[in-house]
Amino acid sequence: MIKNRFYIVLVVVIAVCTWQCKKVYTPNVVSSAPNYLVVEGVINTGADSTTIKLSRTTNLADSAKTIKELGASLYVEDNTGRRHNLTEFGNGLYKSAPLNLQSTQQCRLHIITKDQKEYVSDFVDNIKTPAIDSITYTITGTGAQFYANTHDPTGTVKYYRWDFDETWQYVALLQSFYKYDAINNKIVPRAGENIYNCWKTNPSTQVLLGSTAGLSQAVVSALPVSYVDESTGKLAHGYSMLLRQYGLTKEAYEYWQKLKKNTEQLGSIFDAQPSALTGNLHNVNDAKEPVLGYISASTVSVKRFLIGHNAIPLYSQSYFPPPGAGDCTGGTINLLPANTFDARLKAAMSSGNFTLTDDNGSAGVLIGYNYASSECVDCRVKLLGGTNIKPSYWPDVL
Repeated sequence: MIKNRFYIVLVVVIAVCTWQCKKVYTPNVVSSAPNYLVVEGVINTGADSTTIKLSRTTNLADSAKTIKELGASLYVEDNTGRRHNLTEFGNGLYKSAPLNLQSTQQCRLHIITKDQKEYVSDFVDNIKTPAIDSITYTITGTGAQFYANTHDPTGTVKYYRWDFDETWQYVALLQSFYKYDAINNKIVPRAGENIYNCWKTNPSTQVLLGSTAGLSQAVVSALPVSYVDESTGKLAHGYSMLLRQYGLTKEAYEYWQKLKKNTEQLGSIFDAQPSALTGNLHNVNDAKEPVLGYISASTVSVKRFLIGHNAIPLYSQSYFPPPGAGDCTGGTINLLPANTFDARLKAAMSSGNFTLTDDNGSAGVLIGYNYASSECVDCRVKLLGGTNIKPSYWPDVL
């Protein structure tokens, strides 16, 4: 999802001549805090929920996290006057029940913030998005290039946008067969509890657009969606992509085109320069206040792609650092002397920074228990945001 600080470029006019590129340029916006409302989301007119995200802009010098807009009231209004309320779910997210609007119905979004400022979008057409035909891939270099394919048999939808969530399986460096019972200061078997295999999900961050305008057929073929290099580790144990496709009006498509140029193509003086970008949201009582974002309305087509590492003809190691073996600290808690075992166990494990791995012994005689840094043993700690709960769509063998 596009981070709202990217929207700052909407209120900055950069006019620096090429022969002045060595001079430090500090735009006025760095020292100001406009605190503009940012609206992200699509009115899903089909059989799934609508999700709208509200936040506030931060200035370029502010390292603070995104400011979420809380306590607002939102509803979707169709052109018959019927209202469809959204419910606040926290963290700036607002969701509605499925709208199931007729394809001929226009609609718009209303927002009333907790300080009673009212914002509204323009009425927009309801686009019936064609189905995603397939997600395909080719091996390119040291990775896999994924593509989207679709077509509109009616020929009416000519503009598209895509986003996706990618999920991959990964493992910890070391396996754990024991766990520490802090209440009783004991070591117990880790029976049926997995902290070795985890799954991580990330949203896409780029603006993905396509158009069939000017083509003889309304077909999008092999549109590049994402390149996943082997070195990321995402292809080592299984990879999934949940692709979402949105039909757009021409106006919405042009908005996203400008946003893409403003946020992704500013690497050199030869790239497109930032341009003013006007969305379709307005403050009802203050037309001069900028509101960042564009609300469109469509059904949403969704398709999941899931592939195992054996299906991708790339050499892929099982574990990808960090941490590496050299980053792991730990030791062994020996059973002897027995009279100090409890104290040594508590001293080693009470901080929570270490996790038990396996036992240590020789010729069938147990000597002690090994432990290592938690980030080397617990896959949830290795990659923050990862979960050891297997997704419902993930097969036992992939």
